[in-house]
Amino acid sequence: MRRANLFTMLSAFKPGGAATPFENYCTSALAYLLMRGHRMLHALFAQAAGAGSEPLADVEVQPRLGDAGIADLLLTYEGGKRVVVEVQVEAAPPPAHLAAFEEVGRGWYVPPAYLLLGLGLEPAPPPWRSLTWWDVVDALEDDPDPLAQEFVEFLLQDVLGQGPVPLEQALSTNRLYALGAAAIRRRFGAKARCVNSASPPMQGRFRYLGTTFSIGDGSPTFWIGIVNEQVPLSEHYHLMLASKERPLQLPAPKPRATGNWNWPYWTGLGRVVRPVTIEAYDELLRRIPT
Repeated sequence: MRRANLFTMLSAFKPGGAATPFENYCTSALAYLLMRGHRMLHALFAQAAGAGSEPLADVEVQPRLGDAGIADLLLTYEGGKRVVVEVQVEAAPPPAHLAAFEEVGRGWYVPPAYLLLGLGLEPAPPPWRSLTWWDVVDALEDDPDPLAQEFVEFLLQDVLGQGPVPLEQALSTNRLYALGAAAIRRRFGAKARCVNSASPPMQGRFRYLGTTFSIGDGSPTFWIGIVNEQVPLSEHYHLMLASKERPLQLPAPKPRATGNWNWPYWTGLGRVVRPVTIEAYDELLRRIPT
């Protein structure tokens, strides 16, 4: 297998594909560890793909699959079997372009396998098989390589929403988004739908940053996250919950920093002075009347 440079891989991105830059970043880091030959990670993908004990010959990030477009990841085993991997880092239904990849695969001499790597909230549609980021964490958690352990920590905090999030990380990483989605799913189940939602940053500061969500199959009518304390924007933020239609327990005034945002119902836990936790999110989410 060709040698890979982690930093070159992380800087590579092909516009025009369905992947977001963050999703591609996660995919490239995973591909790098697959190229380095981490045994349990290899076994996880080989078993899911039905490749048995065949050695992995090549790993391609964002390959073009004919007229179907750009895939997230393509694995090729020494026996000729190929595996198309669709990567998701947020809760979302399977994308429509999966059928186009299946059509391309029907023309290959050795029939490919199809893997959907994501949060595992819903089963993958056949012929795709499901893998989760939790499966990747389990495969790497006992790996002695320090880089593998750093990737595990990254997945737990930036994708799976585990662990507290200091304010500076909330403003500069994916961690507050991941924490919000994890808290909402823990409270309301897998049917809850979450969308990352933030104002455009101004000199590194946000009016608001968090998660718009629904608690069922309906349209999103709630938002939770951090809101700047004042206008002009300051370095201080409040942890707050907003509702478009339903009054909330322990109401608070609508923050000035939300501007012409017309959602009328708000509640909060005050200024963020310590790392934000899933328990703090849950305390706010309990204020939604059921």
